[in-house]
Amino acid sequence: MSTTPFTRSLAGRLLMFGVVPSMMAIAAIVTLSGMDGYRNALKAEKEVLAADAEGAAAELGTRNQRWGYIASIIATNQTTGLFGKRKETSDHLKGMNALSDQNLSMFVVYEPNADGQDSAALKSADVPREAMDAAGRFAPVWYDEYIGGVRTGVVKLRAAAGMESMAFYLGPKNDFAKSGQALATITEPRAQDGIPFLTHSFPIIMDGKFVGVAGVDRSLAFISQLIGKVKARTSADVFVLSPEGTFIAATTDSAPQAAGAAALEMRRISDTSYAPSALRWLAEPKGEQPDAFEAHDPVLDEECLYAVKRTEVGGWTIVIRRPLSECMRLANASIVRNVALGLAGMVLVGALLYFVSRGITTRVRVAAASAERIARGDLTRPIPESTSADETGQLMRSMNSMDGNLNALVGNVKQAGIRLNSTATEIAATSKQQEASTAAFGAASNQIAAAVKEITATGRDLARTMDSVNRVGQEMAELAGAGQKGLQGMESVMQDLNSGTRSIADKLGAISDRSQKITSVITTIAKVADQTNILSINAAIEAERAGEVGAGFLVIAREIRRLADQSAAATLDIEQIVQQMQSAVSTGVMEMDRFSDQVRRGVRDVATAGMQLTEIITRVNTSTEAFRQVSESMQAQSEGVQQISEGMASLASNASQTVQSAHEFGRAAADLQTAIATLREAVARFNLRE
Repeated sequence: MSTTPFTRSLAGRLLMFGVVPSMMAIAAIVTLSGMDGYRNALKAEKEVLAADAEGAAAELGTRNQRWGYIASIIATNQTTGLFGKRKETSDHLKGMNALSDQNLSMFVVYEPNADGQDSAALKSADVPREAMDAAGRFAPVWYDEYIGGVRTGVVKLRAAAGMESMAFYLGPKNDFAKSGQALATITEPRAQDGIPFLTHSFPIIMDGKFVGVAGVDRSLAFISQLIGKVKARTSADVFVLSPEGTFIAATTDSAPQAAGAAALEMRRISDTSYAPSALRWLAEPKGEQPDAFEAHDPVLDEECLYAVKRTEVGGWTIVIRRPLSECMRLANASIVRNVALGLAGMVLVGALLYFVSRGITTRVRVAAASAERIARGDLTRPIPESTSADETGQLMRSMNSMDGNLNALVGNVKQAGIRLNSTATEIAATSKQQEASTAAFGAASNQIAAAVKEITATGRDLARTMDSVNRVGQEMAELAGAGQKGLQGMESVMQDLNSGTRSIADKLGAISDRSQKITSVITTIAKVADQTNILSINAAIEAERAGEVGAGFLVIAREIRRLADQSAAATLDIEQIVQQMQSAVSTGVMEMDRFSDQVRRGVRDVATAGMQLTEIITRVNTSTEAFRQVSESMQAQSEGVQQISEGMASLASNASQTVQSAHEFGRAAADLQTAIATLREAVARFNLRE
C-alpha cells in the first residue's frame, strides 16, 4: 500500500482546510472584536468626559452670566435714578452685598467729579467719608471682613483706590471707548488675604458718556466645590483656566499625591509642569462640541484622555483629564476575557475537529486498504464492521456487503470451473475413444470389402438377402446422420459455453469499473464533508456573535444545506453504483445458470445420439438372421463368410461408440478446456475465505 503525503491525505486536508482556517477565523474574530470593543470603549469614555466638560462649562458660564447680570443691575440702577445720590447708592450696595455669601464685595466707582459733587461731598456729613477718596471721588466698596481666611460676619465700607490701573475699571471703559457699547467684564482671578476671587464689572453710561463702573467681587470657592463634585462622580481631574492661562481651580490641589507639591490655583500654566499642554488646552475650540483627545500627560507621565470646553461667558477653559489606563481598565479586562474565551474556543474547536477527523480518516483509511486488498484479489479477510451513522459508516457497510457478495460469486465461479474442467476431461477422453473406434471401424470395413469381392460369384443368389441388408444399411445411415446432427448441436452448445464464459469475464470487468467509481465518489464525499465542517463551524460562530441580528447566519445556513444536498447526491451515487454492481453480479449468476442449462442440453443431445447409435446396433442385430441365411447359401465360400461374420461382429461392438464427427467433437472438447483454463486463470487471482 502506497503512503499518501500528509498534505494530500484526508487528515492533512482537514487540518489545512478545516482546523487552520477555523483557528484563523476565531483569532480574527477575537482580534476584531477586541479592537472594536476597545475603540467603542474609548469613544464612550471620550463622550463621557466631553459631556462632563460641557456640563461644567455650562454651569460656570451660567454663574458668570448671573454675576455679570448683578453688576449690570447695579449699573442700571445708577442710570435710572441713583446716579449722583451717593448715600442711597451706598445703602443699596450694602443691601445687595448681603444677598449672597459668595459676594466678597459690591462697589460703584465714578469718574472723578462725574456727578459734580466731589468737593461738596467732602463737606457733607450725609455721605460716609469711607465712601470717597481724598479728592471726594465717589468709590464706595462694601465688603465682608475675613480674618485668616475666615469670614467674621462684619460688613465694612472702604473707598476703592488706583482704579486707573485696575482691570475691573479699565476693561469696561476701554471696551466702551472702542465699541460704544456697554459690556460686562470679568477680570483675571487674583487673591487677597489668601482668598482667591475675581471681579464682574459693568460700565455706567449717562447720556452716551462713560461716568463710572459698577461691579461685584466674588469668591472662587464655589468653583472648587463644583469641580470637586465632577471628580467625585467621574474620578477624573478637572482644571479651570482663565483666558490668559491662569489656573482658577484644580482638583489636583486637594489630591493626596499633591501633598507637598506646589498648588496650581492662581498660577500661570506657563509656570507649571503643564506648560507643554498649554497650547492645546487654551486653543480656540473648533465648533460647539468639546474637544476630546488623547495625549501624554507631562505630570503623570502616561497617556491620558482629555476633554476641553470653553465657557460662553467669561471665556474660561474647562479641562477634564483621566488616565487612559484607568479609562480602559474595564475594556482591557473585557479584551483579556474575550481572548481567553477565544483561545478556549480554538482549543475546543481544534479538539472536536481532531476527534471528528480522526474517526473519518480511520474509517476511510480502512476502506482504502480494503479496496486495495480486493483489487489485488485478496478476499480472505472480511471488511471490519462500522457502527457510524455518517457517510463513511455507510461506505464501510456497503463495501462489507460488496466484499461478501464478491467472495460468494468468485467462490461459485471457482467451483463451477472445477466441475467444468472435470466434464471437459471426460469429454476429451470420450473423444479419443471414439477416434479409436472409428479407426477400428475403418479397418473392419476394408475387410468386408475384400470379402465382398471374394463372394461376388455368389452375389446373384444373395441378391434378395442383400436388398434387405441394403435397406437396413440405409436406415443405419439415416440414424448415423441423425447422430451427426446431434454431435453438431453439441458443438454449438460448446460455442455457447465459450460465449457464456466471455460474458462472465465482462461482468467481472464491470465489477472492477464500479469499484473505481466508488473511489471517485468517496473523494467527493470527503470534499463535501470538509466544506460542511468548515461552514458548520462558521455558522456556529456567526450565530454566537449575531445574537438576534442573524443576517449572516442565514447565508451560512443556506450554504450548509446546499453542501448537505451534495452529500446526499454523492450518497445516492454510491447506492446506485452498488446496485449496478449487484446487478452485474446477478447477471453473472444468470449467465452461469444459462451455461449450466446449455451443458445439460449438450448432455441430453449426447444421450440422444447414444440412443440413435443403439438403434443402429439394434437394426444391425436384426440383420443377423439375414446374414445367417446368406451364410447357408455361402457354404462354398466359408472363408469369406467367416471374414464377413468377424467384421460385422466388430462393427456391432464398436458401432455404439462411433460418432461420425469424432474429430470435430475432439476439437470442441479442446476449445472447452482452453476456455475453462482461461476462466480458472481469471479467478485464480482471488483468495477466498474458508
